Amino acid sequence: MFTLRDTVSSLAPARADDLGKTLYERFREEPDTLIVPVLDDEDRPIGLVERNAFFLRMAAEYGRALYALRPISVLMDPAPLMVEADVELAAFTSDSLSYRASDLLRGFIVTDGGRYLGVGTVLGLLQAANETNRRGVEALAAAKASADQAHTFMTAVVEAIPSMVFVKRADDHTYVLLNRAGEKILGHARADMIGRTDADFYPAEQAAIYRERDAEVISSGEVRVIEEDHVPRKDGSIALLRTKKIAIPGPDGQAEYLLGVSEDIAERKRAEAQIARLAHYDPLTDLPNRLLFQKDLSSALARAARREDLVAVHCIDLDRFKTVNDTLGHPIGDALLRAAAERLRGCVREGDTVARVGGDEFAVVQTGLTDLSDATRLASRIVEALAQTFDLQGHQVMIGASVGVAMSPNDGSDSDELLKKADMALYRAKADGRGAFHFFERAMDEQLQARRALELDLRLALAEGQFTLHYQPLFSLGADRVMGCEALLRWNHPTRGMVSPADFIPLAEEIGLINPLGEWVLREACREAAGWPEHVRLAVNLSPAQFRDKHLVGTVVSALAVSGLPAERLELEITESVLLQDSVGNMSILHDLKALGVRISMDDFGTGYSSLSYLRSFPFDKIKIDQTFVRDILDDADALAIIKAVLDLGASLGITTTAEGVETVEQLDELRRQGCGEIQGYFISRPKPAAEIAAMLGVAVAQQGGPILTFSQGEKEGLTLQAWGDEGARRLGA
Repeated sequence: MFTLRDTVSSLAPARADDLGKTLYERFREEPDTLIVPVLDDEDRPIGLVERNAFFLRMAAEYGRALYALRPISVLMDPAPLMVEADVELAAFTSDSLSYRASDLLRGFIVTDGGRYLGVGTVLGLLQAANETNRRGVEALAAAKASADQAHTFMTAVVEAIPSMVFVKRADDHTYVLLNRAGEKILGHARADMIGRTDADFYPAEQAAIYRERDAEVISSGEVRVIEEDHVPRKDGSIALLRTKKIAIPGPDGQAEYLLGVSEDIAERKRAEAQIARLAHYDPLTDLPNRLLFQKDLSSALARAARREDLVAVHCIDLDRFKTVNDTLGHPIGDALLRAAAERLRGCVREGDTVARVGGDEFAVVQTGLTDLSDATRLASRIVEALAQTFDLQGHQVMIGASVGVAMSPNDGSDSDELLKKADMALYRAKADGRGAFHFFERAMDEQLQARRALELDLRLALAEGQFTLHYQPLFSLGADRVMGCEALLRWNHPTRGMVSPADFIPLAEEIGLINPLGEWVLREACREAAGWPEHVRLAVNLSPAQFRDKHLVGTVVSALAVSGLPAERLELEITESVLLQDSVGNMSILHDLKALGVRISMDDFGTGYSSLSYLRSFPFDKIKIDQTFVRDILDDADALAIIKAVLDLGASLGITTTAEGVETVEQLDELRRQGCGEIQGYFISRPKPAAEIAAMLGVAVAQQGGPILTFSQGEKEGLTLQAWGDEGARRLGA
């Protein structure tokens, strides 16, 4: 009696923690593998992955991205059909057809004492069943009932198989069997096909190919697989099949029949094509993605080298896209990206490549150029096209674009190098005001190298404590004395010397060092200010980046607690940009800081767009008039009028007003006449190290060094001011 041990096939199993991408590659490399069993650490089966179901899930929208790096345990069927190897074949097949027919048809797992032995397939069952039937007929030739039962059993198995099953005679190639699935796939009734050959249904040339294939299988005695068999249907359409054929020997050992099983793989092929497309195209815009773009660029460079012509790479960044996305929502943002992609398609010639390589970043490969003129015209068309208004679901949206261009071979002949240089040119175009294009220049590369060197030095400076804190006094005209000091950052590099804050502060913000610098500044400045006279406050600027740190309030509390500085002596200065970015969230943080007793000051007042509205929405303790107005107070009536208006506004709201950038006694006298209460600038004192400030305040403090976050607007713009030292303070106190 046959058992399942006689039908088992050896197949390498997978483990539950194997990744989806690993199984994907295995299925692609093993086209005959239709199922893969999944085992636990003790080699016990825990699930099964079926080829077609796996490819369909991977082909779904974002399927590959979702499952490629996840364990196959999330993709497997956790309750596959499993059976012990010593179970009788007939009993198992009968029971399975009654209760788990679909599981039987796709394949099942055979175990030995609960541990994995191998897998069983319908083809194996058919071969074993045929052998069982043959032996049964020989043994029970007189038992007609048993023969009828075996025939009924075989018929039930064959009819239930969802794949096409057919049998031909080995001698004349006539059909003797075609199951229900075969009728559906081919469109021919089995009654029409039985007793006839392929020559009766297909063109002579194709029928000859089928006959030759069958002859090879019969003569070899081996299983043959036709991976993609294009078979005409009765209605003229083409069925895409994967066919396995094997010869079935008769009593004399010679081939008597040819058994074939054909699986309709059209759906699987569509799924594989979808996966391949998702790997190379952006699903939102249907443009090539970065991977395909780089392949196209490499091919274009190779062709250009043979033809000795030029290739241009255009890197494109949508200006103000983030604002649209944040204010109008992601659906409008997606619609904008699709519309921008269409405009870019309209700008290029056939043969050029337009790709989406990032969130709001696009790129173009322009080929067949003889000089820069065509590249210039295309870059200009792109800027002009994307500057036009977009009508998106009733919203009129204007964004614009910046373009950076690099040319091969002048700027390089390698795809990565060209992209890098086009990106440098894009950075320059954005820095120059956006809405423009810029070609790569060698000086950009030198600037980039210098920037990278500065970045490395900056990271090292933070680690080695190369920063120091300086302080600039805030002088009260009413009290005639220093009432506060603003903390400023200085970097004395071992070889560069003093590095301007205008050079390293923006870089620190860009590379993410501003938060650790800012925390150190706050703690160190509080520690030093704790020893100053009680009437002298400490002013520390906060970067907008620090407001993205959810621990900001806790950091301020900790700095005050550790230093012992009273909260009312700490003044935190912000600029309008803090409130422009996530105004609701940042306003909540400001209220929390205010609740601690900390004073809040608006720096650079008058230079933004919405400063007055922010004075209504938050109770600022101080506003600081930007030094650009103070600089022109003696020569510009408008500057004087603005300063007077701000001073009157501050007085009416009960807010202290400080004038920044006071450089001369004439400026001071005019500010005093207008009722200004507090001044800051080189006329009073330049920024001084902590020890000198302490001495000026009459306090002996040990000199300390280290980094600090903030700096005055005058320093930002690199003003060349007269060195008044403490002379102004002495004259004011006289």
